[in-house]
Amino acid sequence: MNKRLLLLIEDNELNRELLVNILEEKYRVLTASNGQEGLDILKENGQDISAILLDIQMPVMDGFEFLEEIGQDVVYSKIPVIVTTVLDSASDERRCLELGAADFIVKPYNPVVVQLRVENVIRLRESNGIISDLEMDALTGFKNRKSYYRDIESIEQDEVQSVQPVGVAFTDINGLKTINDNLGHQAGDDLIATVAKAVSVAFPDAKKYRFGGDEFVILSFDKDEEAFNNRLKKLMGLWGHDYSAAVGSVWLDHAKDLEKNVAIADKKMYHDKSRYYENKMRERRWNTCVDTEDSLKKVESVAELLPGGFFVYHADGDEQLITYNRELLKLYKCQNEQEFIELTGNSFKGMVHPEDLKIVECNISSQIHQEKDIDRVKYRIICKDGTEKKVLDCGRFVHTEMYGDVYYVFMNDITEE
Repeated sequence: MNKRLLLLIEDNELNRELLVNILEEKYRVLTASNGQEGLDILKENGQDISAILLDIQMPVMDGFEFLEEIGQDVVYSKIPVIVTTVLDSASDERRCLELGAADFIVKPYNPVVVQLRVENVIRLRESNGIISDLEMDALTGFKNRKSYYRDIESIEQDEVQSVQPVGVAFTDINGLKTINDNLGHQAGDDLIATVAKAVSVAFPDAKKYRFGGDEFVILSFDKDEEAFNNRLKKLMGLWGHDYSAAVGSVWLDHAKDLEKNVAIADKKMYHDKSRYYENKMRERRWNTCVDTEDSLKKVESVAELLPGGFFVYHADGDEQLITYNRELLKLYKCQNEQEFIELTGNSFKGMVHPEDLKIVECNISSQIHQEKDIDRVKYRIICKDGTEKKVLDCGRFVHTEMYGDVYYVFMNDITEE
């Protein structure tokens, strides 16, 4: 049977040798002389290490700093740490416990006590691991959905917790499907773990759950709404260029109706998600630019030779038309530009049948979220003589030097189809 692996971090060579002599019969022992060396060893062997013995007073990186570092990692934070030093005060002992230390060994070392304490923390960790497999998500270190439902029921029935204020946040990782499709599921798992780590940094003391594949629920019992919002702001500040999550949140004066309010936070999250996709599409389409008025005129000239209507309009709230071809006037049965302007108000919104406008806007928004280069949408128009036609609109968003963000649209009559 293979011996379990320990990491001993101690700057004093004599103390280091003494502990190795005490432990090497039952364990394999890796050694480091300061916290930074210990972190380097963890990066190489973290999955195999059963426990860490840690001195506090060390150069380069002391024991407190080491505990802070591993506390931010979902894997390292699960490894039990035994502090091996004479602590200067009760406040030092308290600080070690707050940072996640599992036990203490007092100098000078008693070999029997050292062996028993190491055995105990390893046994406790492994027995907890059996329970954790049923309750915890291995990738993130968060509790799973089953634990979430059990916990919210327990919180609402508890006389103390149920009257405490709590912040509820629902997060959904941005772009996970694209990462999985293009880079593989291992890259997707790495993205999930990275976002989970950011959540843990911003909400170290909160109850955190992996609710679905890329969804997390956070229950943060903060002293007030301002403190909760500050944590949310910190989380937003931790997003990197290549990873982020959409977030919706609710503040409750009492921890009641949690499931209902998680659903509300979920709904708010989708508003944030919509902004993400719109910005993403805008960034991607920004590369498709028409830089000069001359280029625009060339497009107009080509459009005059093509069947169907063509027009360009501002991609803003007013959606005013910039230019259009003669075929568009014919589609609307207008004899000249003046009639067309009077009919449509010279805006895209005025071109669409009023009963179809909201559907058109929703369809375009949906296709933006799907990151399609060409937005295809069908709707009705009202011609100058009052008759209706059904048209197919194929639009592309571009950025122009002169007009800013615009839509180029080709329109064809599909009434008879």
